Amino acid sequence: MGFGFCPLLEVPHSVLVSLAKDIGADRDIDYELELGLTIDLPVIGNFAIPLSTKGEIKLPSISDIF
Repeated sequence: MGFGFCPLLEVPHSVLVSLAKDIGADRDIDYELELGLTIDLPVIGNFAIPLSTKGEIKLPSISDIF
């Protein structure tokens, strides 16, 4: 039993550099996620529902861990 197809995720170098600068500046990661949920309805056909969210993830400092 398996899942079959697993797409490869490619991230541009500029995004990684921007992420590193953001983490260094304020110890959090800002994110925005946009997805599309497609449902195949018998009479209508494919019906797409856009889903999106954004926010930030606070990273712990070393003093928070120990």
